[in-house]
Amino acid sequence: MRDFITALEFLTRVRFSNRKEWHNEDFGRSVLWFPVIGLFGGAVLCAVNWQLTLLNVPNLLRAVLLIVVELFFFGGLMYDGYMDTCDGVFSARDRERMLEIMKDSHVGANAVLGVGILLLLKLSLFATLEPMQLSLGFLFAYVLTRTVMAIYIVAYPNPRNNGIGKMFKDYAKTWYPLLGVMILGILVYEFGWFYGAGALGTFVIMNLWALYLKNVLGGLTGDTFGFLTEVGVVVYLLCIYVINYAYLY
Repeated sequence: MRDFITALEFLTRVRFSNRKEWHNEDFGRSVLWFPVIGLFGGAVLCAVNWQLTLLNVPNLLRAVLLIVVELFFFGGLMYDGYMDTCDGVFSARDRERMLEIMKDSHVGANAVLGVGILLLLKLSLFATLEPMQLSLGFLFAYVLTRTVMAIYIVAYPNPRNNGIGKMFKDYAKTWYPLLGVMILGILVYEFGWFYGAGALGTFVIMNLWALYLKNVLGGLTGDTFGFLTEVGVVVYLLCIYVINYAYLY
């Protein structure tokens, strides 16, 4: 239970404990529960989306409110990593300078442009997808991205000798992502191949992104985990949008 609470408090704004001391082992063991936290967060967004749909809230307003709920529940941790990665990787500098930029607390132009594009894509997809598809999309997207994050942690090298990414990698077990794979399997069994195909497509695309970042930076850092997670949500929703369009036409 301690490891689950650690994962919940790290990945979301939910707080149950008043711990003042955090140990690296706690964070490493909490990786097992990342997909469960994704399922929990996806269920929250699913319920809110469905309720707003029943209230006949206009699509654009519903999309904005969903982004607000997402930020309120998950907080800005993943966005912070996304923005730091945009600033560093798209700076066109050498590897060491990129890593330095990513550690800098200042926000650059690439981060502002990147997060603006991210929010516009989310807003468009939240407003465009059919409500039932979006609700189930939240479940799949958040479980998938947190499962793949666990894979990044155990399977990819870290270019730094410290930081959040290194802390997770030192104590996470290689079998931890299996729980997320099992949850995804159950979801596909319950809701069908359509969402499973989107998950498969997203998994391939995000690992190509991860390989690109590994080649550029020499590995994956905590910031890149946030970048890949946020991009993964958008890619998954784009995948089910494209698959649905191809199926209908």
